[in-house]
Amino acid sequence: MDHAAIFACSHRRGGNSDHAAELLAEGVRRAGGEAEVLYVRNFEVLPCLACGYCDAPERTGRERCVLGPTDQAWDLFAHCLSARTILFASPIYFYHLPSRLKTWIDRGQQFWRARLDGEPWIADLPDRTAHAVLLAGQPSGEKLFEGARLTLKYFVHNFNMPLADPLVFRGVDTRSDLRAKGGFEARIVELGATAWKTAADRAG
Repeated sequence: MDHAAIFACSHRRGGNSDHAAELLAEGVRRAGGEAEVLYVRNFEVLPCLACGYCDAPERTGRERCVLGPTDQAWDLFAHCLSARTILFASPIYFYHLPSRLKTWIDRGQQFWRARLDGEPWIADLPDRTAHAVLLAGQPSGEKLFEGARLTLKYFVHNFNMPLADPLVFRGVDTRSDLRAKGGFEARIVELGATAWKTAADRAG
């Protein structure tokens, strides 16, 4: 486990979430780590069929899901198994996560099943922490980030990771909004650096 995996979750190329992902990577590298930014929109991810195929414990890895050999969902999941820490940079759409990201998360049912069954390849993963930066164009809303936070929390739990309190920003909508607010950028870089330092210290 020698890298930080940063998931850039927006459907829009070159927007605020992409920039936040790049800032997280900058923070990781400043702290002496290696960061890989994964643009979720560039991966073909088919929706879960709710078929129950993943309930069979004799299947592992890519073969655990009936769709595993046919798309790129596992190429993303592999980082959840191998990275020292994972980080998400995501916009908020209608009080929740973008559809491509949520489709991929739904495919994580296979890991929930494996963890429930106590299968060592998933149950014995080392303790790590996941982090998130959530950006909303909407400037108000008491529970604006709550749906995204809960979904990410229970998704990363499958990989033996708690989710740290997300770093959230409101009123970040047009492409230049995040760049126009230097204080926001600095906080995101700091999160990347802190996430890596914490993960490195835990790894010994």
